[in-house]
Amino acid sequence: NITIDKKTETTIFENQVIVTTEDENVIKGEYAEYDKIKGTILIKKNVIAKDNKNNTIKTEYAFYNERTKIFESLGPTQVITTENYIIEGENIIFDNFKKIIFSENKAKITDEDKNLIYLQNFEYKTESNIFKSVGFVEIKDQLNNTYEFSQIYIDTKKKEILGTDIKS
Repeated sequence: NITIDKKTETTIFENQVIVTTEDENVIKGEYAEYDKIKGTILIKKNVIAKDNKNNTIKTEYAFYNERTKIFESLGPTQVITTENYIIEGENIIFDNFKKIIFSENKAKITDEDKNLIYLQNFEYKTESNIFKSVGFVEIKDQLNNTYEFSQIYIDTKKKEILGTDIKS
């Protein structure tokens, strides 16, 4: 269903909405409101965004700015990276221009081996598949060992973790 308001230059799309960006990223949802003047799209209900590297973002509420190429989730969000690392957090931003996914909020990462990584914030570079976080970082492995860092880098392709100021 499509509703167009010519005065406000706003278009509302409902039921199985699919947005394909000029970078061939795909955003799906049940509701989208496009503001032609601002160049923004509000997407709600069962929002799933995939970039051309197959990083997937799932949320219930998001904005996409077609000018800045920034996708921003609001509220609880899950990200599944190309290397199958699962990020759970809130208010996560995907900057397609800079090729990074990041958040200034707390997040939890689960790797393929089911290790849990708790972060105060994070930045994930989609081109190099590297996580970076500065601040308190805690890792709990499968054997329930705990490691704490003040800074961490995770290379998801090589499956390597580098950290500073470790406590175990």
